[in-house]
Amino acid sequence: MSTPREPSSRAKATGRFRSPAFVLVGFLLLLALVFLGAYALGAAVGPVGPVTDSPSTTGPTPGTGHTHR
Repeated sequence: MSTPREPSSRAKATGRFRSPAFVLVGFLLLLALVFLGAYALGAAVGPVGPVTDSPSTTGPTPGTGHTHR
């Protein structure tokens, strides 16, 4: 009869990376990197839609009686 083998050092190292705290921190870091990348890309490209508040509007804003300056 053979004796049970010890888990390899690689199996031990992999086990610690499966803790919920480590996975959560990794996910949050990945999420932050995605948002930072999207923000940087948006800042570099600038607005891609038409400007809705054009400076040529000189009449009062509907419902307020105030004028644009």
